[in-house]
Amino acid sequence: MKKNSILVSIDVGTSKTTALVGDFDEVGELNIVGLGISETEGIEKGTIINPNSVVKSIKKALKDAEKVSGVGINSAVVNLSGPNLEYQNISESLTFGTNQKEIDEVDIALLIEKVEEKINKDQYKIIHIIPKRYILDDENEVLDPKGFIASKIVGEFHVILIKNNSYINFKRVIEASGVNVLNFVVNPVASAMATLYQEEKDMGVLLLDIGGGTTDIAVLKDSSFEFVGNIPIGGNRITLDIAHRFRIPKEEAEELKLEYGLATVDALIEDMEIEINQIGSEDTATISQYELVDTIEARLEEIFSLVKKEIEAVGFLDKINGGVVITGGVANTPYIKELAYRVFNTDVRIGKPKDYRGFSDRLNSPEFSTSIGILLFKRNYFSLKTNSTSLEKESDILNIFKTLVEKIKSLF
Repeated sequence: MKKNSILVSIDVGTSKTTALVGDFDEVGELNIVGLGISETEGIEKGTIINPNSVVKSIKKALKDAEKVSGVGINSAVVNLSGPNLEYQNISESLTFGTNQKEIDEVDIALLIEKVEEKINKDQYKIIHIIPKRYILDDENEVLDPKGFIASKIVGEFHVILIKNNSYINFKRVIEASGVNVLNFVVNPVASAMATLYQEEKDMGVLLLDIGGGTTDIAVLKDSSFEFVGNIPIGGNRITLDIAHRFRIPKEEAEELKLEYGLATVDALIEDMEIEINQIGSEDTATISQYELVDTIEARLEEIFSLVKKEIEAVGFLDKINGGVVITGGVANTPYIKELAYRVFNTDVRIGKPKDYRGFSDRLNSPEFSTSIGILLFKRNYFSLKTNSTSLEKESDILNIFKTLVEKIKSLF
């Protein structure tokens, strides 16, 4: 492995923290050479409540990834998720003094600069500015305007923001673990990069990344992000539902969910009795698998219904002709596709990460979509910015690109 071909991702989730070490070959293909996983402590519903505990979780994941890969880790690209993210759709335009202006990268960067000027920098940090589409001379809609002739260009952008204090606090937690943050990538953008196929992105697709604390949402159409959102409910809420309904410890509820859980009671072939240890009782009790699955189904159906209501409110429910893709750890729940189909009434598939080579079959699971997607996103970022093969000298790249093109926060 060449040192300048190595890139590390850190996915800090409510339930677990994952560190991946990726090695990019000469043509940019990703090979995963290191993996570290730890149970996350100190985060609830995507919000940090105990920074020191989070730091310990990150350090453990990094230590294990270093041990597996043999690579010392001092910098990484990190995920962002949770209720502190905000999303805006912003349009800006440029009018030229000639009818024969050829659109170039500087024009696009000028549009993005105008978008940035609309953001209150005292309150927000911009994470991504994602181009949705461009309109030339008020009539021709294009995805990439470079090289076209026009007298006017309108750019429509999806802007993803985080409140400054939340950004600073989270970055400090990462840095306290001994890692320099190269960049941040929000979960749905990373997961889309890892799981979606071009045909889906063209036709219109709804991506759901259901983790422990939150459900991240993205709608893509014509290869562009149309909507990104978040619901503060995830797999941990299901575990708590089980614990509360049957008065058992949270740890036992999680074990029951993983061992006997299904997404819908319609999938039960026959019922069975399950022994439990209720809080405050020395004797074991029994519940039926039907009761357990009924509890899981109720919460999953609520998640899907909330998502459906949200994308319907913004006018995208009838645009997901490419179906629904479910990823994240909760996507491993048996028969979750069938339940989602019942709610959305369209094709549903489980999104697993692609476009990588890995040392372990374990990586071929929805729970690693964000971690792998972060690496794939960063690879594409560099391939769009420069022909350099170095993946670590971001500061050098930015010095080379001291034009307004630097202001493009991300391109999908």
